[in-house]
Parts: sequence; structure tokens; C-alpha cells
Amino acid sequence: MDAEKIKKVTKIALLSTNIAVLVLLLFSTMAGFFRPTKFLLFSLLGYGYLYLVIVNVIFIIVWLCMSSKWFLMSLIGILVRFTFLPMYFQVGGTESLSDEEIARIGAVKVLTYNVHHFQGIAMNKNLSDGNMMRFLEMVDEEKPDILTMQEYVGRGDTVHLTEQLTRRGYIYQMSGYESGSMTGEVIFSKLPIVDSARIKKSTIFYADMLHNDDTIRVFCLHLSSYQLDASDHQHIHDISRGNVDSATGRSTYRKFSETIKLHEEELGILMPYISSGHRHMVFAGDFNDPPSSYFYQKCRKHLKDSYCEAGQGFSTTYHGTFTKSSKTIFPAFRIDMVLHTPDIKARSYKRLKSDISDHYPVLVALEIK
Repeated sequence: MDAEKIKKVTKIALLSTNIAVLVLLLFSTMAGFFRPTKFLLFSLLGYGYLYLVIVNVIFIIVWLCMSSKWFLMSLIGILVRFTFLPMYFQVGGTESLSDEEIARIGAVKVLTYNVHHFQGIAMNKNLSDGNMMRFLEMVDEEKPDILTMQEYVGRGDTVHLTEQLTRRGYIYQMSGYESGSMTGEVIFSKLPIVDSARIKKSTIFYADMLHNDDTIRVFCLHLSSYQLDASDHQHIHDISRGNVDSATGRSTYRKFSETIKLHEEELGILMPYISSGHRHMVFAGDFNDPPSSYFYQKCRKHLKDSYCEAGQGFSTTYHGTFTKSSKTIFPAFRIDMVLHTPDIKARSYKRLKSDISDHYPVLVALEIK
């Protein structure tokens, strides 16, 4: 085959691959329009939105290097769904406010964190006590007014974490699940809690708090987990390298599809509260869904995202896992969020770096208008 034919075949292969990747990119932004129970593909592709954008940018660069007009194809595709990018990358935000500014505007600092039983990314129970003490140091430094935690455990071998937080002026409300053993979802608050309730048929609950002669309703969310184990993480890692095992792939796919459908059910349970028009509501926790998801897109029709208001840079909140042998390169997602009603304004947003859990904590300052 002469050089001209090789060049032609290469160009056709590149163009075909580019078209396929572009179609997947557009499909990855469609989850908000189709219920997962009716059309699951878009919800699954939503997890790859940011990575598909990166691949399309690479194709733009390749076509420009080849002086080809085909670069316009990916460029137009990205621009058509440009509104998705701010959900993944922000500029000009504010990480923190001074104590004086917090006091001046009467802002409330909310920290949400899936603490993963304080076992770290290695899931080692022997680390729990030490991580609890490090968590208390984080609380002492950041001084949040409200804590919403998922996969919480209140007592280690030597550390009584709930008691330590109570000494720091926090009162707490559990979700109602396993409250005797102090594990599960929990809200800690320095603001007076005047009422609380768990939403039936879910782990979602809320607490009403007094703030400046008004009431804030704070929801602690922990949507259904995908229950991915080390083999699933390894499989996703292998797929990213082009190694596909059909049997393992079917198992991982089944977990994703079943959980995405559960999230649709949980949205149906939560939506009457979201769309109620109730003032001063905050929805914080582990959504187990990225911004491109059906759940998030439906919520954003009624709520604001504190990251989109005050964040900066990328803000991945799930940051990895270990296999039995080594750390895998597992895709990172922003799945821990603080959403709120339009009458609240996010004045600062900070993702804290920590290996206490396989999630990062998110700290926001909210001005109650």
C-alpha cells in the first residue's frame, strides 16, 4: 500500500472514530430528557461526559495539526452542549470567606461528607480511630455550622466521636436507621433544631433549624449506592485500557442499571419537597450521581448548585479506591453536592482534600436572603 492510500485510510479511520465519539458526547448530555426506566443508555453515558469532551478536544487538535476542516465537527458538538461544562469546571469562584464577612452577611457554613465509616480509601477498620481524630481537627479548623454526614459511625474503639462533637456545641439528628448503634446518615448543627422527619421509603431525612428568626430546612441525602466491589473497579479500570471481559462487564452493567433506576424512584419520593416552593431549603449529601444524570437535571429545574455559584476549577468529590494489589485509576466524579432553593446564595465553595474517606468533604457558605 502506497503512502497516499495509507493516508486516506488513516483519515477515514480517524473521521469514523471522531463521529462515534461525538455522537456519544451528545448522547451523554441527554439523560435529563429521558427517564432511566424508559431509556437507560443516556444515563449510563452521562458518567463519561467530561471524558468524552476531552477526547473530542484531542480530535480538534489532531484535525488542526492536519490542517483539516473536520475540527469544526467536534468544536460545534462541544459548543452545542456548552451549558454542561460549568457543571464540571468553574472559574472565578471563592473558596472561603473571612469570619468578619461571614458575620456581616449572616452566612451559614455547611459541610457535607460521606465519611465511609472513617476507614479511608483502603477500607481499613484499624484506621477509624485515627481518622476520627483527624476529622475533629478538620471541624475545629473549618468551624461549620451544619454537618451532614453519610456512612457515619459515632464511636470507634477508643474515640466517642458523637460525644466529642456534642462537646463542641453540636446537636444531632439521626435518620432513624440504626440510631442505637449511631451509624448511618446524620445531621449535626450548632443552630437549634426545632423539627425533623424521615421521608418514608427512603434514607433521606431533614431537620428544621432556627436562623435569625427564620427556619432553614436541611436535607441529608444518601442515594442508593452502586455497591461496586474491587472487581468492578478493576473492570472499569481495564475498560479504560481497552481490556473488556464480557462476563464481568455484564455484572458491572447490571449494578449500574439497577442503581440508576433506584435513583429515579428516590427522585419521585423527593420531588414533592423539591418543587413545593418551601423557602430556605438545602439538599446536601452523597447523590451518587454526576451532574449529567437524570436526578441532577430534574433537581436543577428548581434548585441552585453551590458549586456552579461559587466553585472554582474541577471539583471531583469521589476520588478512588484500592484493588487487592494496588490503587486503580478509577474515574473521579462530582457526586457530593450542596443544592439549595433560589432564595439562598452560595458565597463560597471549597472541596477539602482528605484521605479519611474515599470521598472528599465539601464546605459551602450560604447566605440566607
